[in-house]
Amino acid sequence: MRRYQDDAFRAAYLILHDAAEAEDAAQEAMVKAYRAAGRFREGSAFRPWLLKIVVNQSLTQAKSRSRRSRLAEEAGRAIEPAFQTIDDTVISRERARAIWSALDSLKEHERVVVYLRYFLALPERELADYLGIPPGTVKSRLHRALARLREVIQAQYPELAGETF
Repeated sequence: MRRYQDDAFRAAYLILHDAAEAEDAAQEAMVKAYRAAGRFREGSAFRPWLLKIVVNQSLTQAKSRSRRSRLAEEAGRAIEPAFQTIDDTVISRERARAIWSALDSLKEHERVVVYLRYFLALPERELADYLGIPPGTVKSRLHRALARLREVIQAQYPELAGETF
């Protein structure tokens, strides 16, 4: 579990957008995984199994605290290099807020697949294990989620429409 501690935190952070909450969720998920170790299927990949527990714990925590608007705002606060001008910093923060807002407007299952694939760099095969679906289905879900994200960006955040993420 120590090997995947950072991945667990990042997965929780992507959902919760708050470092302290993410740390709590990751720790709680690690405890749950430890208690459920007997149910882990021998020969299966451990990382997707653990991340599934982390994501579920994080989603439960996010729903129970219902602070989505504040979390999206905090997630947009990026640490900018010292050499940026104030204007550049403001633009970067606004851009980050817009991106997080666009992601937050996706359905939960769409957000999760995008977070795990692109923010945690989970390979499609491990993502398939996590979701319990064939790898080809992962590709189609990612395609649909990204198409939906493009629609949201074009409709609600046209200033981001030409950018590549």
